[in-house]
This record gives sequence, structure tokens and C-alpha cells, in this order.
Amino acid sequence: MVRRSMFEIVAIAVVVALCAVPSSFAAGASEAKSSTSQQGDRYIILMPHTKEQCLKALDEMVASSTDLLARTEWGCMVGDHTGYVIVNAASEEAARNLVPAAERSSARVIKLNKFTPEQIRSFHQKM
Repeated sequence: MVRRSMFEIVAIAVVVALCAVPSSFAAGASEAKSSTSQQGDRYIILMPHTKEQCLKALDEMVASSTDLLARTEWGCMVGDHTGYVIVNAASEEAARNLVPAAERSSARVIKLNKFTPEQIRSFHQKM
């Protein structure tokens, strides 16, 4: 049995919830024309911080990118001091560079993909 941390469980739940949202809504109306456009691969960015760092992290987001702020979901109000956002970017590095500089080293950037039923069946056949 695989044991998952609460952080991983919340991240998976956020990915599932955000993938269910139509891409036109999830992308946001005021999307920047840079690496957050519909080109490139999809990444989820997790930006954890402590309760003590919370206001500073939010202030840095406002100063860095109000577009990214508008697209970021936060768990802070329920004690999960993490920002979650799904972006399209040319690379993992490009996605990480969207994060405010002070938060970059602690951010997790995960490339996302979808599976078709056929792919899942083929995974079983290869076992």
C-alpha cells in the first residue's frame, strides 16, 4: 500500500478538481501572452509556505504577477499554506520562473498529462 502525505493528497485533489474545470475558465480571461498561454505542456505549481510566511508570500505574488495571483487557488484559509495553479509553459523551468523569485526554491513544479482508456488498457497488457 502506498502511503501519501497530506500534501500529496491535497495536491492530487486540486489537480483532479482543476482538470474538471473547462480549460477556457481555468486559463483565465486576462492570461499573459508569455509562457502561460495555451502553448506548451501543462504544469501544476505548488507554492508552500508557513503560516508565518503567509502574508509575505501573498504580498510577493501581488508585486510579481496579479495575473498569476488571479489564477492561483490557496489553501491558507483552512491551514494548508500552499498556492496551487495550473499553467501552460514551454518547460518546467519556464513554469518555475512564473513563481515570485522569493518563493521559487520551495515551489514544486509537476508536469501533468492525461490518459486515455486505451493507454490504461495498454499499461495492463505490459505488466
